[in-house]
Amino acid sequence: MYRANGLLHRDGIQGATRKSDAPLFLTIYLVLTCALPSNMVIASLGSIGRPSTLFALLALAWWILHQLLRTTPSIRRSHPLRVALTAFLIVAASSYAYAMVRGLPESEASPADAGLLRLAGWAGILLIATDGLTTRESARTLLRRIALAGGLTAALGLLQFATGSSLIEWIRIPGLSVSSELANIDSRGGFVRAAGMSLHPLEYGVVLSTSLPIAITLALNDTAKRRLLWWIPVGLISVAAMLSVSRAALICMALAFLILLPVWPKQLRRRAVMVSALLVAVIYVVTPGMIGTLFGLFTIGTDDPSISSRTNGYSTAFGMAGQQLLLGRGFGTFLPAYVIVDNQYLGLLVELGIAGLIAFLLLVSAGILCAWQARRLAKDSELRQLSQSVLASVAAAALAFGFFDAFAFPMAASLLFLMLGISGALWRISRREAAEAQIQEKAASAGDT
Repeated sequence: MYRANGLLHRDGIQGATRKSDAPLFLTIYLVLTCALPSNMVIASLGSIGRPSTLFALLALAWWILHQLLRTTPSIRRSHPLRVALTAFLIVAASSYAYAMVRGLPESEASPADAGLLRLAGWAGILLIATDGLTTRESARTLLRRIALAGGLTAALGLLQFATGSSLIEWIRIPGLSVSSELANIDSRGGFVRAAGMSLHPLEYGVVLSTSLPIAITLALNDTAKRRLLWWIPVGLISVAAMLSVSRAALICMALAFLILLPVWPKQLRRRAVMVSALLVAVIYVVTPGMIGTLFGLFTIGTDDPSISSRTNGYSTAFGMAGQQLLLGRGFGTFLPAYVIVDNQYLGLLVELGIAGLIAFLLLVSAGILCAWQARRLAKDSELRQLSQSVLASVAAAALAFGFFDAFAFPMAASLLFLMLGISGALWRISRREAAEAQIQEKAASAGDT
Protein backbone atom coordinates (compact mmCIF):
# COMPACT_ATOMS: atom_id res chain seq x y z
CA MET A 1 0.00 0.00 0.00
CA TYR A 2 1.47 3.34 -1.02
CA ARG A 3 1.18 7.02 -0.29
CA ALA A 4 -0.25 7.53 -3.77
CA ASN A 5 -3.30 5.68 -2.50
CA GLY A 6 -3.31 7.93 0.55
CA LEU A 7 -2.79 5.64 3.51
CA LEU A 8 0.34 3.56 4.00
CA HIS A 9 3.20 1.74 2.37
CA ARG A 10 3.64 -1.86 1.29
CA ASP A 11 3.70 -4.34 4.15
CA GLY A 12 6.53 -6.55 3.04
CA ILE A 13 9.82 -7.76 4.39
CA GLN A 14 11.75 -6.16 1.58
CA GLY A 15 11.21 -2.94 -0.32
CA ALA A 16 11.45 0.74 0.32
CA THR A 17 9.40 2.30 3.07
CA ARG A 18 7.34 5.30 2.04
CA LYS A 19 5.90 7.92 4.28
CA SER A 20 2.41 7.34 5.65
CA ASP A 21 -0.29 9.95 6.20
CA ALA A 22 -1.77 7.97 9.09
CA PRO A 23 0.20 9.64 11.95
CA LEU A 24 -1.02 13.09 10.93
CA PHE A 25 -4.59 11.85 10.48
CA LEU A 26 -4.59 10.16 13.88
CA THR A 27 -3.01 13.23 15.48
CA ILE A 28 -5.91 15.34 14.22
CA TYR A 29 -8.30 12.78 15.68
CA LEU A 30 -6.44 12.92 18.99
CA VAL A 31 -6.75 16.71 19.05
CA LEU A 32 -10.46 16.57 18.26
CA THR A 33 -10.91 14.01 21.03
CA CYS A 34 -8.83 15.53 23.82
CA ALA A 35 -8.48 19.23 23.03
CA LEU A 36 -12.16 20.03 22.44
CA PRO A 37 -14.71 19.99 25.25
CA SER A 38 -16.60 16.72 24.97
CA ASN A 39 -19.93 18.53 25.28
CA MET A 40 -19.41 20.47 22.03
CA VAL A 41 -21.49 19.01 19.18
CA ILE A 42 -23.17 19.87 15.90
CA ALA A 43 -26.67 20.16 17.30
CA SER A 44 -28.50 19.08 14.13
CA LEU A 45 -26.67 15.72 14.13
CA GLY A 46 -27.58 14.81 17.69
CA SER A 47 -25.38 12.32 19.55
CA ILE A 48 -23.13 11.66 16.54
CA GLY A 49 -22.46 15.37 16.08
CA ARG A 50 -19.15 15.44 17.92
CA PRO A 51 -16.29 16.40 15.59
CA SER A 52 -14.26 13.38 16.73
CA THR A 53 -17.12 11.02 15.80
CA LEU A 54 -17.50 12.50 12.34
CA PHE A 55 -13.74 12.38 11.80
CA ALA A 56 -13.71 8.73 12.89
CA LEU A 57 -16.38 7.92 10.30
CA LEU A 58 -14.17 9.63 7.74
CA ALA A 59 -11.37 7.28 8.86
CA LEU A 60 -13.51 4.24 8.08
CA ALA A 61 -14.48 5.64 4.68
CA TRP A 62 -10.81 6.36 3.91
CA TRP A 63 -9.76 2.85 4.91
CA ILE A 64 -12.49 1.23 2.79
CA LEU A 65 -11.64 3.42 -0.20
CA HIS A 66 -8.00 2.53 0.18
CA GLN A 67 -8.82 -1.18 0.18
CA LEU A 68 -10.80 -0.76 -3.02
CA LEU A 69 -8.12 1.26 -4.84
CA ARG A 70 -4.86 -0.26 -3.62
CA THR A 71 -2.66 -1.96 -6.23
CA THR A 72 -0.63 -4.22 -3.94
CA PRO A 73 -1.74 -7.68 -2.82
CA SER A 74 -3.45 -8.15 0.50
CA ILE A 75 -1.57 -9.40 3.53
CA ARG A 76 -1.60 -13.17 3.59
CA ARG A 77 -1.39 -13.69 7.31
CA SER A 78 -4.54 -12.85 9.24
CA HIS A 79 -4.11 -10.07 11.74
CA PRO A 80 -5.47 -11.00 15.20
CA LEU A 81 -7.01 -7.56 15.71
CA ARG A 82 -8.71 -7.55 12.34
CA VAL A 83 -10.26 -10.93 13.05
CA ALA A 84 -11.42 -9.89 16.51
CA LEU A 85 -12.76 -6.55 15.28
CA THR A 86 -14.65 -8.25 12.45
CA ALA A 87 -16.28 -10.65 14.91
CA PHE A 88 -17.30 -7.79 17.23
CA LEU A 89 -18.79 -5.74 14.38
CA ILE A 90 -20.68 -8.75 13.02
CA VAL A 91 -22.24 -9.33 16.43
CA ALA A 92 -23.12 -5.63 16.77
CA ALA A 93 -24.69 -5.54 13.29
CA SER A 94 -26.60 -8.77 13.96
CA SER A 95 -27.90 -7.39 17.25
CA TYR A 96 -28.99 -4.19 15.50
CA ALA A 97 -30.79 -6.12 12.74
CA TYR A 98 -32.51 -8.40 15.24
CA ALA A 99 -33.59 -5.37 17.30
CA MET A 100 -35.08 -3.68 14.24
CA VAL A 101 -36.94 -6.82 13.20
CA ARG A 102 -38.20 -7.27 16.73
CA GLY A 103 -39.21 -3.64 16.90
CA LEU A 104 -37.82 -0.88 19.08
CA PRO A 105 -39.63 1.92 20.86
CA GLU A 106 -39.00 5.35 19.41
CA SER A 107 -36.83 6.30 22.37
CA GLU A 108 -34.40 3.45 21.54
CA ALA A 109 -34.41 3.49 17.73
CA SER A 110 -32.36 6.66 17.32
CA PRO A 111 -29.77 5.69 19.99
CA ALA A 112 -29.40 2.33 18.24
CA ASP A 113 -28.64 4.04 14.92
CA ALA A 114 -26.18 6.41 16.58
CA GLY A 115 -24.54 3.58 18.51
CA LEU A 116 -23.82 1.61 15.35
CA LEU A 117 -22.32 4.69 13.69
CA ARG A 118 -20.07 5.32 16.69
CA LEU A 119 -18.85 1.72 16.56
CA ALA A 120 -18.12 2.09 12.85
CA GLY A 121 -16.07 5.21 13.53
CA TRP A 122 -14.04 3.59 16.30
CA ALA A 123 -13.40 0.62 14.01
CA GLY A 124 -12.09 3.02 11.37
CA ILE A 125 -9.63 4.56 13.82
CA LEU A 126 -8.42 1.11 14.88
CA LEU A 127 -7.90 0.03 11.27
CA ILE A 128 -6.13 3.25 10.25
CA ALA A 129 -3.74 2.87 13.20
CA THR A 130 -3.14 -0.84 12.62
CA ASP A 131 -2.49 -0.53 8.87
CA GLY A 132 -1.19 3.04 8.72
CA LEU A 133 1.52 3.05 11.39
CA THR A 134 3.95 1.03 9.34
CA THR A 135 7.28 1.99 10.91
CA ARG A 136 8.64 2.27 14.40
CA GLU A 137 9.17 5.99 13.86
CA SER A 138 5.53 6.60 12.96
CA ALA A 139 4.31 4.64 15.98
CA ARG A 140 6.74 6.47 18.27
CA THR A 141 5.62 9.84 16.88
CA LEU A 142 1.96 9.13 17.63
CA LEU A 143 2.80 7.79 21.09
CA ARG A 144 4.68 11.01 21.85
CA ARG A 145 1.59 12.98 20.95
CA ILE A 146 -0.57 10.78 23.17
CA ALA A 147 1.81 11.41 26.07
CA LEU A 148 1.67 15.14 25.34
CA ALA A 149 -2.13 15.03 25.27
CA GLY A 150 -2.10 13.26 28.62
CA GLY A 151 0.25 15.87 30.09
CA LEU A 152 -1.87 18.78 28.87
CA THR A 153 -5.03 17.09 30.15
CA ALA A 154 -3.36 16.62 33.52
CA ALA A 155 -2.24 20.28 33.57
CA LEU A 156 -5.81 21.44 32.93
CA GLY A 157 -7.05 19.10 35.64
CA LEU A 158 -4.56 20.48 38.15
CA LEU A 159 -5.70 24.02 37.35
CA GLN A 160 -9.30 22.93 37.87
CA PHE A 161 -8.33 21.34 41.18
CA ALA A 162 -6.60 24.54 42.30
CA THR A 163 -9.32 26.96 41.21
CA GLY A 164 -12.44 24.86 41.73
CA SER A 165 -13.66 25.88 38.27
CA SER A 166 -13.91 23.95 35.00
CA LEU A 167 -12.12 26.82 33.16
CA ILE A 168 -13.69 25.76 29.86
CA GLU A 169 -17.13 27.37 30.08
CA TRP A 170 -15.96 30.26 27.89
CA ILE A 171 -15.02 28.04 24.94
CA ARG A 172 -17.34 28.60 22.00
CA ILE A 173 -16.63 27.25 18.51
CA PRO A 174 -18.59 28.43 15.46
CA GLY A 175 -20.89 25.68 14.22
CA LEU A 176 -20.77 23.76 17.50
CA SER A 177 -23.28 23.92 20.32
CA VAL A 178 -23.06 22.98 23.98
CA SER A 179 -25.01 19.78 24.57
CA SER A 180 -26.96 19.02 27.70
CA GLU A 181 -24.06 16.81 28.87
CA LEU A 182 -22.15 19.54 30.69
CA ALA A 183 -18.72 18.78 32.12
CA ASN A 184 -19.44 19.87 35.69
CA ILE A 185 -16.82 20.04 38.42
CA ASP A 186 -17.94 18.15 41.52
CA SER A 187 -16.21 17.26 44.78
CA ARG A 188 -15.49 14.27 46.98
CA GLY A 189 -14.20 14.32 50.53
CA GLY A 190 -13.95 18.09 50.40
CA PHE A 191 -11.62 18.01 47.36
CA VAL A 192 -12.42 19.12 43.82
CA ARG A 193 -12.69 16.33 41.25
CA ALA A 194 -11.20 17.58 38.00
CA ALA A 195 -12.62 16.50 34.65
CA GLY A 196 -10.37 18.24 32.11
CA MET A 197 -12.17 18.43 28.78
CA SER A 198 -14.15 15.25 29.48
CA LEU A 199 -17.74 14.68 30.50
CA HIS A 200 -16.89 13.08 33.84
CA PRO A 201 -13.93 12.69 36.22
CA LEU A 202 -13.88 8.95 35.47
CA GLU A 203 -13.29 9.65 31.80
CA TYR A 204 -10.57 12.10 32.80
CA GLY A 205 -9.01 9.27 34.79
CA VAL A 206 -8.99 7.06 31.69
CA VAL A 207 -6.95 9.67 29.80
CA LEU A 208 -4.44 9.80 32.66
CA SER A 209 -4.13 6.03 33.12
CA THR A 210 -3.85 5.44 29.37
CA SER A 211 -1.17 8.05 28.76
CA LEU A 212 1.00 7.56 31.86
CA PRO A 213 2.77 4.32 30.83
CA ILE A 214 3.43 5.83 27.40
CA ALA A 215 4.88 9.00 28.93
CA ILE A 216 7.11 7.07 31.34
CA THR A 217 8.49 4.80 28.63
CA LEU A 218 9.21 7.64 26.23
CA ALA A 219 10.98 9.61 28.96
CA LEU A 220 13.14 6.59 29.85
CA ASN A 221 14.15 5.92 26.24
CA ASP A 222 14.60 9.44 24.93
CA THR A 223 18.24 10.22 24.10
CA ALA A 224 17.83 13.75 22.71
CA LYS A 225 19.32 16.82 24.34
CA ARG A 226 15.92 17.90 25.68
CA ARG A 227 15.01 14.47 27.02
CA LEU A 228 14.37 15.89 30.50
CA LEU A 229 11.37 17.76 29.07
CA TRP A 230 9.60 14.44 28.53
CA TRP A 231 9.54 13.93 32.30
CA ILE A 232 7.21 16.93 32.61
CA PRO A 233 4.16 15.00 31.30
CA VAL A 234 5.09 12.12 33.61
CA GLY A 235 5.11 14.41 36.65
CA LEU A 236 1.90 16.22 35.64
CA ILE A 237 -0.01 12.99 35.01
CA SER A 238 1.23 11.34 38.22
CA VAL A 239 0.30 14.30 40.42
CA ALA A 240 -3.04 14.79 38.66
CA ALA A 241 -3.91 11.14 39.21
CA MET A 242 -3.17 11.40 42.92
CA LEU A 243 -5.35 14.51 43.15
CA SER A 244 -8.18 13.10 41.02
CA VAL A 245 -9.96 11.63 44.10
CA SER A 246 -10.91 8.66 41.93
CA ARG A 247 -10.64 4.98 42.84
CA ALA A 248 -10.83 3.99 39.19
CA ALA A 249 -7.96 6.26 38.13
CA LEU A 250 -5.70 5.03 40.93
CA ILE A 251 -6.49 1.34 40.37
CA CYS A 252 -5.99 1.58 36.60
CA MET A 253 -2.73 3.47 36.95
CA ALA A 254 -1.48 1.00 39.55
CA LEU A 255 -2.20 -1.81 37.07
CA ALA A 256 -0.32 0.02 34.30
CA PHE A 257 2.63 0.62 36.64
CA LEU A 258 2.78 -3.06 37.65
CA ILE A 259 2.74 -4.14 34.01
CA LEU A 260 5.68 -1.86 33.22
CA LEU A 261 7.87 -3.12 36.06
CA PRO A 262 8.91 -6.50 34.55
CA VAL A 263 10.72 -4.90 31.58
CA TRP A 264 12.67 -2.45 33.72
CA PRO A 265 16.13 -3.20 35.15
CA LYS A 266 16.21 -4.00 38.85
CA GLN A 267 17.84 -0.69 39.75
CA LEU A 268 15.21 1.25 37.82
CA ARG A 269 12.42 -0.61 39.62
CA ARG A 270 13.88 0.42 42.96
CA ARG A 271 14.09 4.05 41.87
CA ALA A 272 10.49 3.95 40.65
CA VAL A 273 9.27 2.69 44.01
CA MET A 274 11.26 5.39 45.82
CA VAL A 275 9.92 8.14 43.56
CA SER A 276 6.37 6.87 44.08
CA ALA A 277 6.83 6.99 47.84
CA LEU A 278 8.28 10.50 47.57
CA LEU A 279 5.28 11.61 45.50
CA VAL A 280 2.90 10.31 48.18
CA ALA A 281 4.88 12.21 50.83
CA VAL A 282 4.74 15.44 48.82
CA ILE A 283 0.98 15.08 48.32
CA TYR A 284 0.60 14.45 52.04
CA VAL A 285 2.42 17.68 52.90
CA VAL A 286 1.04 19.95 50.16
CA THR A 287 -2.62 18.87 50.38
CA PRO A 288 -3.47 17.97 53.98
CA GLY A 289 -6.17 15.33 54.22
CA MET A 290 -5.80 14.07 50.64
CA ILE A 291 -4.02 10.83 51.55
CA GLY A 292 -6.63 10.05 54.18
CA THR A 293 -9.39 10.73 51.67
CA LEU A 294 -7.78 8.46 49.10
CA PHE A 295 -7.32 5.73 51.68
CA GLY A 296 -10.95 6.11 52.68
CA LEU A 297 -12.07 5.50 49.10
CA PHE A 298 -10.90 1.90 49.42
CA THR A 299 -12.12 1.26 52.98
CA ILE A 300 -15.58 2.81 53.03
CA GLY A 301 -17.11 -0.22 51.32
CA THR A 302 -20.77 -0.21 50.29
CA ASP A 303 -21.45 2.87 52.42
CA ASP A 304 -20.10 4.94 49.53
CA PRO A 305 -23.06 6.20 47.43
CA SER A 306 -21.03 5.80 44.23
CA ILE A 307 -20.65 2.08 44.96
CA SER A 308 -24.20 1.46 46.15
CA SER A 309 -25.63 3.24 43.10
CA ARG A 310 -23.78 0.78 40.90
CA THR A 311 -24.65 -2.41 42.74
CA ASN A 312 -28.30 -1.47 43.27
CA GLY A 313 -28.91 -1.53 39.54
CA TYR A 314 -27.21 -4.86 38.86
CA SER A 315 -30.30 -7.00 39.46
CA THR A 316 -32.33 -4.87 37.03
CA ALA A 317 -29.59 -5.02 34.41
CA PHE A 318 -29.20 -8.80 34.67
CA GLY A 319 -32.97 -9.15 34.39
CA MET A 320 -32.97 -7.11 31.17
CA ALA A 321 -30.01 -9.10 29.83
CA GLY A 322 -31.89 -12.36 30.43
CA GLN A 323 -34.68 -11.26 28.08
CA GLN A 324 -32.36 -11.22 25.04
CA LEU A 325 -29.47 -13.31 26.25
CA LEU A 326 -27.67 -14.15 22.99
CA LEU A 327 -27.63 -10.90 20.97
CA GLY A 328 -29.00 -8.39 23.46
CA ARG A 329 -31.29 -5.40 22.92
CA GLY A 330 -29.05 -3.55 20.43
CA PHE A 331 -26.01 -1.36 21.00
CA GLY A 332 -26.93 2.00 22.52
CA THR A 333 -30.42 0.99 23.68
CA PHE A 334 -29.60 0.50 27.38
CA LEU A 335 -30.62 4.03 28.27
CA PRO A 336 -29.68 5.79 31.53
CA ALA A 337 -33.40 6.39 32.10
CA TYR A 338 -33.81 2.65 32.75
CA VAL A 339 -31.00 2.08 35.24
CA ILE A 340 -27.38 3.20 35.72
CA VAL A 341 -24.89 0.44 36.51
CA ASP A 342 -21.59 2.23 35.66
CA ASN A 343 -20.12 -0.97 34.25
CA GLN A 344 -19.58 -1.13 30.50
CA TYR A 345 -19.15 -4.90 30.49
CA LEU A 346 -22.54 -5.37 32.10
CA GLY A 347 -23.91 -2.80 29.68
CA LEU A 348 -22.55 -4.83 26.75
CA LEU A 349 -24.20 -7.94 28.16
CA VAL A 350 -27.53 -6.11 28.07
CA GLU A 351 -27.03 -4.46 24.68
CA LEU A 352 -25.16 -7.16 22.72
CA GLY A 353 -25.79 -10.25 24.78
CA ILE A 354 -23.33 -12.97 25.62
CA ALA A 355 -22.05 -13.00 22.03
CA GLY A 356 -21.24 -9.29 22.11
CA LEU A 357 -19.58 -9.39 25.51
CA ILE A 358 -17.39 -12.31 24.47
CA ALA A 359 -16.54 -10.62 21.16
CA PHE A 360 -15.49 -7.42 22.90
CA LEU A 361 -13.38 -9.32 25.44
CA LEU A 362 -11.71 -11.12 22.54
CA LEU A 363 -11.03 -7.76 20.87
CA VAL A 364 -9.34 -6.40 24.00
CA SER A 365 -7.47 -9.68 24.47
CA ALA A 366 -6.27 -9.53 20.86
CA GLY A 367 -4.85 -6.06 21.50
CA ILE A 368 -3.07 -7.23 24.63
CA LEU A 369 -1.78 -10.32 22.79
CA CYS A 370 -0.45 -8.22 19.90
CA ALA A 371 1.45 -5.94 22.28
CA TRP A 372 2.81 -8.93 24.20
CA GLN A 373 3.99 -10.66 21.03
CA ALA A 374 5.54 -7.42 19.80
CA ARG A 375 7.49 -7.18 23.04
CA ARG A 376 8.58 -10.82 22.75
CA LEU A 377 9.73 -10.42 19.13
CA ALA A 378 11.46 -7.07 19.70
CA LYS A 379 15.18 -7.13 19.00
CA ASP A 380 16.07 -4.09 21.13
CA SER A 381 15.11 -2.53 24.43
CA GLU A 382 13.28 0.47 22.96
CA LEU A 383 10.72 -1.53 20.98
CA ARG A 384 10.38 -3.97 23.85
CA GLN A 385 9.51 -1.19 26.29
CA LEU A 386 7.24 0.63 23.82
CA SER A 387 5.28 -2.57 23.29
CA GLN A 388 5.00 -3.15 27.02
CA SER A 389 3.78 0.42 27.55
CA VAL A 390 1.04 -0.03 24.95
CA LEU A 391 0.07 -3.30 26.63
CA ALA A 392 -0.16 -1.45 29.94
CA SER A 393 -2.27 1.32 28.38
CA VAL A 394 -4.73 -1.11 26.79
CA ALA A 395 -5.03 -3.09 30.03
CA ALA A 396 -5.58 0.07 32.10
CA ALA A 397 -8.22 1.42 29.72
CA ALA A 398 -9.98 -1.94 29.56
CA LEU A 399 -10.05 -2.17 33.36
CA ALA A 400 -11.55 1.32 33.55
CA PHE A 401 -14.49 0.10 31.45
CA GLY A 402 -15.58 -1.86 34.50
CA PHE A 403 -16.09 1.35 36.49
CA PHE A 404 -18.42 3.32 34.20
CA ASP A 405 -20.41 3.07 30.96
CA ALA A 406 -17.40 4.08 28.90
CA PHE A 407 -18.98 3.81 25.45
CA ALA A 408 -21.19 6.76 26.36
CA PHE A 409 -18.07 8.89 26.84
CA PRO A 410 -16.17 9.82 23.65
CA MET A 411 -12.68 10.19 25.12
CA ALA A 412 -12.60 6.82 26.89
CA ALA A 413 -13.82 4.76 23.94
CA SER A 414 -11.73 6.69 21.40
CA LEU A 415 -8.49 6.19 23.32
CA LEU A 416 -9.11 2.47 23.82
CA PHE A 417 -9.66 1.84 20.10
CA LEU A 418 -6.70 4.05 19.22
CA MET A 419 -4.42 2.14 21.58
CA LEU A 420 -5.72 -1.16 20.22
CA GLY A 421 -4.79 0.01 16.75
CA ILE A 422 -1.29 1.00 17.88
CA SER A 423 -0.91 -2.43 19.47
CA GLY A 424 -1.79 -4.04 16.14
CA ALA A 425 0.72 -1.80 14.37
CA LEU A 426 3.53 -2.75 16.76
CA TRP A 427 2.70 -6.43 16.22
CA ARG A 428 3.24 -6.00 12.49
CA ILE A 429 6.34 -3.80 12.91
CA SER A 430 8.02 -6.22 15.30
CA ARG A 431 7.31 -9.18 13.01
CA ARG A 432 8.76 -7.35 10.01
CA GLU A 433 11.87 -6.23 11.90
CA ALA A 434 12.39 -9.73 13.27
CA ALA A 435 12.08 -11.20 9.76
CA GLU A 436 14.49 -8.63 8.34
CA ALA A 437 16.98 -9.37 11.12
CA GLN A 438 16.72 -13.07 10.38
CA ILE A 439 17.38 -12.50 6.68
CA GLN A 440 20.42 -10.36 7.47
CA GLU A 441 21.76 -13.03 9.81
CA LYS A 442 21.38 -15.70 7.12
CA ALA A 443 23.06 -13.43 4.57
CA ALA A 444 25.94 -12.76 6.96
CA SER A 445 26.34 -16.49 7.67
CA ALA A 446 26.33 -17.23 3.96
CA GLY A 447 28.97 -14.55 3.39
CA ASP A 448 31.21 -15.98 6.09
CA THR A 449 31.11 -19.40 4.50
